[in-house]
Amino acid sequence: MPYTKTHKSKTRNKILECAFRLFAIKGFNGVTIDEVMNNGGLTRGGFYAHFSSKAELYSEALKFAATSTKLASLKPNHLSDQQWLCLLLNEYLSVEHVQGKHPCPLAFLATDINIKNDEVNTAYANTYQGMNTAIMEYAKSYTRCDEQDILSVTAMIIGAVAIARTLKDQGAIENLLAACRREAGAKLGGV
Repeated sequence: MPYTKTHKSKTRNKILECAFRLFAIKGFNGVTIDEVMNNGGLTRGGFYAHFSSKAELYSEALKFAATSTKLASLKPNHLSDQQWLCLLLNEYLSVEHVQGKHPCPLAFLATDINIKNDEVNTAYANTYQGMNTAIMEYAKSYTRCDEQDILSVTAMIIGAVAIARTLKDQGAIENLLAACRREAGAKLGGV
């Protein structure tokens, strides 16, 4: 008896969750298809019912993770655009985020931006552009910041989280995050 569409969708999501988690820890080159499937309690043969290659899996896992971030969520009606951006910025530049609670695919996969694979690079670039577009949509309603302001903010906060993940000193992590919150807040009109 063939699997239902619901079963296939759940299996695909399970593969994507496992893949993102492993890619975030080991990077694109450090993860195998067998490892992803074993991690999800699945067989390698099942992989090809959902994806044609590891690069496609990476691309889809990146998109899957990006759509699961708070930035991709709808802004609560009781918050202004400025309040929402402030909340997002504070959560993004937090110790909890650095430790991996709801990780941003851009910061957690930063080591993969020099991979020699067009599909992987395109997925990363598209996710980065989506982040910029979403932040600009909120920021333009209350501030005069422009695209270059947004680009500098997103590059800074992604880099800050990526760097903070390598630091061992809690004080250094907190100082880095606080400095970037201050700078990003100033660029985004005082969030």
